[in-house]
Amino acid sequence: MTLMAADATGKWSGTIVRLDPDSDGEAKPAYMVLKQDGAKLTGTAGPSASEQFEVQAGKAVEGRLTFQIQEHGMTFDLKQQGDEITGEITRERDGQTQKAKLTLKRQN
Repeated sequence: MTLMAADATGKWSGTIVRLDPDSDGEAKPAYMVLKQDGAKLTGTAGPSASEQFEVQAGKAVEGRLTFQIQEHGMTFDLKQQGDEITGEITRERDGQTQKAKLTLKRQN
């Protein structure tokens, strides 16, 4: 029996929650449009469908999705399980490492 690898292609929406001590812990909206072609991952990500930034250096290997959004210095390390993507975003700002948790569901 052969299992098909997860395909991250599609529209995803959910929330991002900053984890750093200066954060209020409030969930903010997140939205991504991804295209997976083998191990190559392209697309856009941002807070809404109307505010998107280009995914760069995107890879998809065995359900693990990694990419960067250079406009904001963000690095994404995510795990896709079926119709859900979860994981962590990190960025350096003012000499501090900031982290956030991302949770997305596939949109139909």
